[in-house]
Amino acid sequence: MNKLLQFFGLITIFSFLQSVPVYAQVGGIVQSSESFNPLKGVNIVVVGTNNGSSTSSDGTFFFDISTFPLRLQFSALGYENQTITIQESDQELVIHLKPSILGLDEIVVSPDRTVNPITNTSSIARSTVSIEQLPTKSVTTAVELLRAETGVFVQQTSVGQGSLYIRGRAGRDVLYLFNGFRMNPSFVRSGQNQYFGAIDPFLISQLDVYRGPVSVYYGSDALSGGVNISPIVKDFSSEVQTSGEVATFLNFQGNGEKTGHAKIYYQAPRLSLFIGGTYRDFDYYNMSNSSNDALWFPYDETLSNADYQFQSYQFSSRIKTGTNSNLTLISYNGEIPDAPRLDRLTLGYSIEETDEDLRPQFGYYSNTSPLIFWGNTAEYRLNTSRPTFQNFGIKVAYFRLKDFRTEQDFAFDDQPAFSISNETFDNTFSLSDTTNYDRNESNQIQASLDVQSRITRHLYLKWGGDLSFDKVSSERVSNYGDSRLPRYPDGSEYLLTGIFTQLDYARSQKFSLEYGLRYSLAYANIPFEGIETERQYDPYSDSFGQFTQSLGLTYNLTNNLTLLNNISTGFRAPNVADLSEIGTRGSNQFQTPNTELKPEKTLNFDIGMQFQNDAYSFEIYSFWLHYFDKISRIQTGNTVNIFGEIIPESNETWELYTEVTNENVNSMDLLGVEFAGEYENSNEIKTGLTFTYTWGNLTNTDGSKDPVDRIPPANGIFYVEYTPSTSISIRPQARYAFAHRRISPSEENDIRVSQDGTDGFVNLQVLINIHTLEKMNVKLVADNIMDVAYREHASSLDGMGRNYTISVSYSF
Repeated sequence: MNKLLQFFGLITIFSFLQSVPVYAQVGGIVQSSESFNPLKGVNIVVVGTNNGSSTSSDGTFFFDISTFPLRLQFSALGYENQTITIQESDQELVIHLKPSILGLDEIVVSPDRTVNPITNTSSIARSTVSIEQLPTKSVTTAVELLRAETGVFVQQTSVGQGSLYIRGRAGRDVLYLFNGFRMNPSFVRSGQNQYFGAIDPFLISQLDVYRGPVSVYYGSDALSGGVNISPIVKDFSSEVQTSGEVATFLNFQGNGEKTGHAKIYYQAPRLSLFIGGTYRDFDYYNMSNSSNDALWFPYDETLSNADYQFQSYQFSSRIKTGTNSNLTLISYNGEIPDAPRLDRLTLGYSIEETDEDLRPQFGYYSNTSPLIFWGNTAEYRLNTSRPTFQNFGIKVAYFRLKDFRTEQDFAFDDQPAFSISNETFDNTFSLSDTTNYDRNESNQIQASLDVQSRITRHLYLKWGGDLSFDKVSSERVSNYGDSRLPRYPDGSEYLLTGIFTQLDYARSQKFSLEYGLRYSLAYANIPFEGIETERQYDPYSDSFGQFTQSLGLTYNLTNNLTLLNNISTGFRAPNVADLSEIGTRGSNQFQTPNTELKPEKTLNFDIGMQFQNDAYSFEIYSFWLHYFDKISRIQTGNTVNIFGEIIPESNETWELYTEVTNENVNSMDLLGVEFAGEYENSNEIKTGLTFTYTWGNLTNTDGSKDPVDRIPPANGIFYVEYTPSTSISIRPQARYAFAHRRISPSEENDIRVSQDGTDGFVNLQVLINIHTLEKMNVKLVADNIMDVAYREHASSLDGMGRNYTISVSYSF
């Protein structure tokens, strides 16, 4: 009986399988017949049916077909339609669409130096965050947009600020670009800096993170990577239209944020305009109830002195100057009027010392008083039918960056005193009536030229050059008119220039190659004040030149799997800060100049793999980054006062500093793994994970090895996004970091880092986006739901405790 049932069961299954249609996959890529570039958004229709698809961002398409033969029609704006016939078999197609006359009047786009124009791909590791991803971000500052992104770590010294670590490095090793121009001033320092805090996250169109040296594209400073900030610029429209958006943000129990933001667009066939602006006010900074109050002495876990404001505005316009040319203008201004630097105002991990009667370094200190970035760019771009000048662009820019600082000591007769004994514990204080100002300003004039030439259908040449001239003003004065030697010699000049060429080759969609070569030259002219001053140098000038190069390979193993490899060199010339800075650094160091420095150089090797199908996508990279002639701060063995005067060590007082200076004394090795993956099992649910791990060793001149300073711990994010309808999405996520116990000698003396290292953490968040009306969106963010006390390694602050943010935006 059982065998009979099994027989009838098999017959039933066989009959069912015979009734199921058999599918074959049809797929391929659509390219321009002129430029060989992949075409995005091409409509593909099965002739005689309502079935169809469209090409993805890389020009590819795939879908299942059960009936053969069939006819497919391909259509795209600016290209002639094409119809082909497909037989009954799996086929991988290469479709070439011919540009129509309409194509000559398309928008002229500025090409990305790092992208192969034939395949529209790049062999370098990169992460991208666009304005469309804002609903998935818990945003306070621009750096928050990149928190937990692949290969990126955010360190926060103070409120309203944050420094990006790429492949274990930050500060002068990471090049910040605004619309393709260097934002780094010539006095950018090692370690963290606050400059990204001047960028408005709501006025960014896209952030591109380049992981690994990109000196061959952009010159000095890009040793471990770079970040390009693309401001909002609207495209033309076939009809005149005006649109805009207003938004407000309110935070509860975290920082008391109150933000207003507005932007308006005008688009026409030959003109586009954009105006936007933001005002933000933050009242306090509240950490977890389980945070150690002693770290924040003389305050508690609610830092009432952490209030600050932020304001910005931007104007941009694109003007069609001809059938195939346009002019783009951008003006942006971002400002933090004043925000306290809290590691100078609290004890931090100095509480681990056995000394009684501890007190913070300053009563008040700010390195943003104000912080202002004013950036202006103009770009002329021309497309031609001549292969030798297929795309031509010239850009100019003027950037002004104000890095102003304010400091006040405690009043001599009213200072706080920390002690484990309640009898001597005193957190009351008043400030001195003397305020010292440290004002440093960078004024950069820049220009660049980019030309793209088509040698053959399979070979492109990109070439051009850059120039940046920076003049520095610097002064130190008090509110009583007293002056001291400025941080940098006033009137210092710094010139960076370079020429580059790059060959992009792709014989087929299987294999592509990019080779780049650049020569960079830096010239420093520093008017030292004389041998008799604290700086002890006469006027100085010198130049530094270097060749850099890169080789990238991309190989498509299958339609879904791609192998990428990149070998590149990096270069950073000593800048004004390296050569001439004098003054306090960190919590207990005093910097003195050294003009005997050589350029730093790096060699980078990375290999990666990318996979994508209808359900899964992931990328994984491993890298090795080696530094030559690394410029490091070393201790001179002297103890000095705040004026740099040598003081006997026996004269113990909390106002003494350890003297340090820069030297080329080290080599350094960084190794790591970067992973990002996403799985979408339906139209409603997708999950994702990022993971970044970096390990580093510093080799000293005597051959000994130490851990690299401020290497981030292994970290990332895991999320689940549930979208039951077009009107709501729910995204629970867990941002995590592993414990970090391998600290450097420098971190052992840093009050931002515990002698035991930094504990691991998991920060649970929930983001909910609700489209209540057609033009209205409500976003709810619950952050640190479990109210855990956690800290990003080498940050001055614990993360905020449990807090909530609501934002409402309306489009018109």
